[in-house]
Amino acid sequence: MNRVILIQATIFLIFLLGCTHEPSLPPVKPVSSYKTVTPSCATCPTDLLCANVDDIVITTSTTFKACEPQPSGQGSFVMDPSFCYIWTPNGQQTDIVTTCIVACNGSICDSTYITIYPPMPVDTMPTGVPCKEDVIYFEKDVLPILNQSCAYTACHNTASAAEGVILDNYSKVISTGRVKPFNLSKSKIYEVITKNDPDDIMPPPPSPKLTTIQINIIAQWILQGAKNEMCDINSQPCNTVNISYATYIKPALASCTSCHRAGNAGGGINLDSYAGMKAAADNGRLYGSISWTPPYKTMPQGSAKLGDCTIKKIKSWIDAGAPNN
Repeated sequence: MNRVILIQATIFLIFLLGCTHEPSLPPVKPVSSYKTVTPSCATCPTDLLCANVDDIVITTSTTFKACEPQPSGQGSFVMDPSFCYIWTPNGQQTDIVTTCIVACNGSICDSTYITIYPPMPVDTMPTGVPCKEDVIYFEKDVLPILNQSCAYTACHNTASAAEGVILDNYSKVISTGRVKPFNLSKSKIYEVITKNDPDDIMPPPPSPKLTTIQINIIAQWILQGAKNEMCDINSQPCNTVNISYATYIKPALASCTSCHRAGNAGGGINLDSYAGMKAAADNGRLYGSISWTPPYKTMPQGSAKLGDCTIKKIKSWIDAGAPNN
């Protein structure tokens, strides 16, 4: 009997000495991050959206991938050289877009979930002098051409002032560009942008020659007296006729859904569906909140009041019966 026990003990000892085990590590559970962003205009790219990394160290072997934005057709999501992403709406983004950035080292990944709200519709209440279609304005029409093609570093900006010519402000364009109001043939700036000799034309090669449209804009400005007239491109009447739920109301209030959505309907208000929006419009809570009318709670909570024109448009939609148009 003792011999059997001795043999069993010997086998068990050999088993222990013959096997080695790596310590058992608990699986790493990456921490997900969440970001929200709203483009500043209908076609304006967002700031860089970079992955938040908590569980990996960025190395040369780190890979970055983006999820397909949903719903599709609202814009483009592209990577820049720093491995961050930029969202650019396509001018018709009216839905809330969701996507993500995934950064991986081997099998360990970090996910950053991104919510992209539609751009806020432009609030077009009159704020200044409206622009006239038949007038060429220096700052609106002429200066952007000069800044792009002439008034840059090492050429004709204030710092460089090549050959004493400065073309980044009105007074210097008139004096150093030798502009003669109402007279093209005696305006030096017009002469140099219309030359064909590569040694004399401005901008000089290899920079591209101004387009016919750009040359005509400068010519018309000179022929109109080369004035420094001002206008406000946003100074248009607030159009409150035929306001659309799909193209105006929904994107204008999209950011509100962070607090008022299915599963998180703050105050019992759900604004992430037409039915919810319609209910809030019909019971008066939608307009009462955005117009800051007592006793309703002011919305957006903790943020600035919506623009006057935006409120007028929403009121017009509500008065029309809050249609699903």
